[in-house]
Amino acid sequence: MNTKDKDIIRKVAQLYKKYGIKSITMDDVAHELGISKKTLYEHFSDKMHLVNAVVEHEVIFNDLRLNEQKKDSENALQELLKIFRVHLQLLKEYNPSLEFDLKKYYPEIYNRLNRIKREKIWETTLNNLIKGKREGFYRKELNEEIITKLTVLRIENISESDLFSQEEIYSHEFSKEMFLYHLHGILTPMGIEYLNKNLEQLKLAK
Repeated sequence: MNTKDKDIIRKVAQLYKKYGIKSITMDDVAHELGISKKTLYEHFSDKMHLVNAVVEHEVIFNDLRLNEQKKDSENALQELLKIFRVHLQLLKEYNPSLEFDLKKYYPEIYNRLNRIKREKIWETTLNNLIKGKREGFYRKELNEEIITKLTVLRIENISESDLFSQEEIYSHEFSKEMFLYHLHGILTPMGIEYLNKNLEQLKLAK
């Protein structure tokens, strides 16, 4: 992928996050980028091609962000806290209409994205649990396979419930409470001590 393609994808990603996918036409994209529609089609053959490229870019970009947190963490618990900070940042950028448009108008892309998300959540959660048990931050008797499945289940299905509004589900407070609820179920006394010392530092406390 050349530099121009990447530049278009980055700018279109911001448009989709702000306005959703359905409402942004190829004419809108060309106008916003200050290029002709012909030039746009030289880079992306149609809207499906462009949407797919934007989704792939977001997957790769978010994966890099998460890997950075893992690489610079001193232990499994700090890694998890840093990953949660990335999650909070993604929440700020989240637009429900983007996901709705993907699901309704681009189901193949939507389903592939969900498969990738599940694989990433599964891998990250399982590896983190194994590492945290080894380091003594997580309970040695916990079953990491079950906890991983529960984590994936919770993330994938929480939005389907009518117990919470969409505003609540995608709020900072909701995410923090769910995260702390999860942590207190897996932490050892050493893990709880570390958590309490780092809540404020990692901007999890209000």
